[in-house]
Amino acid sequence: MAFDLPPLKEAAREPEKYIPVVEEMLQTAKGRLRGLSGVLRHLRKIQMSTEELEYIQEHGVPRPRDPEGSASHSDDADDEDAEDEHPGPQLSRRERVLQLLAQDPERRWKVRDIASALRIKNVKSLRTSMDEFARAGVVEKDPRDSTYYLGRKGYQESF
Repeated sequence: MAFDLPPLKEAAREPEKYIPVVEEMLQTAKGRLRGLSGVLRHLRKIQMSTEELEYIQEHGVPRPRDPEGSASHSDDADDEDAEDEHPGPQLSRRERVLQLLAQDPERRWKVRDIASALRIKNVKSLRTSMDEFARAGVVEKDPRDSTYYLGRKGYQESF
């Protein structure tokens, strides 16, 4: 994304002329970034689907979702199905939420969208966790529409 910014000396002489132009450029850039974020999200879904299909082709069955039956309901108990799909180090719910929100720091997330993206079945439990994360300052909650986004503390933790 390249933008033709006005020369600084020229803009400084007539800021009222250039402020709307630069604001328009900023809105255009934000729109393009949202578009790229959407494409990235879809590509990740495609990758996950491809990995799932490869697993089915190799093993003849879908990847198991809950190998231990009904687990005790700790903060991460409802996330076992998502964690099973991604072998490797197990991340806490907090870490997984921060990773997701850090992928698109400008986005405002509904709890059900976070649950869907992280494959968390118990949305009520996630809502409780999100409110705890908001009290701790790692995420911010917009009370007008009950959306969440990465807080300053969460941003520092995820980078």
